Amino acid sequence: MKYLLTASILALAASAATAAGTLTDAQVDAAFAKADPDKDGTLDAKEAAKFGIAAALLKKADPDNDGTLDKKEFAAAITERFNAADPDKDGTLDRREARKAGVRGPMVFKKADPDKDGTLDLGEYLSALTAQIK
Repeated sequence: MKYLLTASILALAASAATAAGTLTDAQVDAAFAKADPDKDGTLDAKEAAKFGIAAALLKKADPDNDGTLDKKEFAAAITERFNAADPDKDGTLDRREARKAGVRGPMVFKKADPDKDGTLDLGEYLSALTAQIK
């Protein structure tokens, strides 16, 4: 019985983390449109860098090895960056974690946190990164 309860709790926690760890097509589309000013449908290294996607992460998120990211690969890179910045694996970033993951300034964080819970989930994190792009 104890094993069953523990397994149930772990499954519920994993399910909650997964729910917090997804991006909608609309979120990805909006961010990608801002990251792809030449509208060629891919992000080269310079365009990806605006979202803090360094060369090593670009390579990891680029399984076809064409040196660019399409929307799906872009979403994977953002998710990877978010997960790397979330050491407690709670599916959110506090201000310190978000700062380490490229969110610049408390106002950007505050605007990206509409529920005012003091943390950013993956979608809110992408919104913060997008807001920083000029």
